[in-house]
Amino acid sequence: MPVTPRIDSGAATHIGRRSNNEDSFCQRPELGFFAVADGLGGHEGGEVASQLVLRTVTEFLDSREDATAPLEAETPEQMLLHAVRLAHEEVRGQQRGKLSMMASTLTGVLLLEDEAVVCNIGDSRTFLVRDGAVRRLTRDHTVIAEMEAAGLDTKTPFALRHRNSLTGAVGMEDSVEPDCGRVPLSPGDVLLLCSDGLYELVPPEMMVELLGQGGSAQEIAERLVARAYERGGTDNITGIVLRVLDNG
Repeated sequence: MPVTPRIDSGAATHIGRRSNNEDSFCQRPELGFFAVADGLGGHEGGEVASQLVLRTVTEFLDSREDATAPLEAETPEQMLLHAVRLAHEEVRGQQRGKLSMMASTLTGVLLLEDEAVVCNIGDSRTFLVRDGAVRRLTRDHTVIAEMEAAGLDTKTPFALRHRNSLTGAVGMEDSVEPDCGRVPLSPGDVLLLCSDGLYELVPPEMMVELLGQGGSAQEIAERLVARAYERGGTDNITGIVLRVLDNG
């Protein structure tokens, strides 16, 4: 696995005003991998799906870390895509009974020496905060996002009815095609990975405000999640904060 930058990481989750938490997150700094998954499919299915996705992806990355002969010409992007497709097969293979409708979003980053590979499917998001500005690194796989991309009116009754409808998720269709790309990183950058329960209640200007209050990545993550809840968040709320430190 490539050398990763020095980072300070923290994560927090809150059940919100739901009866259970279908969000899951993982922090694997030794692999340079961090991810948030938001499960779908009912009380039991969503929780199972999000945990299964993260477990499958990290087990695959562990196998690449331990392999004495890594796959020839395998790029980090190809490795992540392969891991997500394996997770998709695992979820599809367990879709029966109470779990028949389960699926999960996934937003994850694999840190390299001076950049990050960002992988995303569904409507969980990854943001980059740099010099007081917030840049969204992922696109949603939703009906609304597809309509916006096609230049269609998103204020119609159809659009309003399907505002939260996904067009892609792990386990949702016969196949999965996550987005995957790279972003350069510099000391002082902050990556925020989160479920919709966080970003729908904490807009970019508020993210910057809360980051500006200082503290560790763990304290910032807890602050972001708490603010989303205080603002009336009904959904599960999950966030991971990654602060890129100076290697010097």
